Amino acid sequence: MRVWWNFHNRLTPWFLAGLVGLFGACSRPSVPCTNVVSSEEVSPSGKFKVVVFHRSCQEWVGSTVTTNVSILPANQSPGDGNGNVMSYKGEVGVRAGWLSEQRLAIYSFADLSDATRLDTVGGVTIEYPHMVDADIVRPAASPVPSVSSSATPAAEGAK
Repeated sequence: MRVWWNFHNRLTPWFLAGLVGLFGACSRPSVPCTNVVSSEEVSPSGKFKVVVFHRSCQEWVGSTVTTNVSILPANQSPGDGNGNVMSYKGEVGVRAGWLSEQRLAIYSFADLSDATRLDTVGGVTIEYPHMVDADIVRPAASPVPSVSSSATPAAEGAK
């Protein structure tokens, strides 16, 4: 009786090498990710909070940064996952503010239409108002009137 794992077979060493390679590739260590909180705001009742954070995952080459928003119980941290409300590829400035206990607004000058985002989470409606980057120009400084000797009260009294 001939068995396929017989070491005299020419394919067996290649099969074993492939099997070892497959196990080696599947057992590589997990890639570490870190979350850095940029802001938190507690809901009006104090029951929930909204957390804005940046998530950085080190890959084999380079790193990926995403901007995330989560609604959590007031005593919980975002942990090591993505946001449960919004995730945007890239690091952008985002601010989240409670409009009421059931309404949340997420503000950014970046175009968040490309973000993975939800419109409701746990009974909270999320709004993404469009922000306009307005140019704010200082008005020209008005000239300070110069004081002339003829306009002084002493000069007026001498006339």
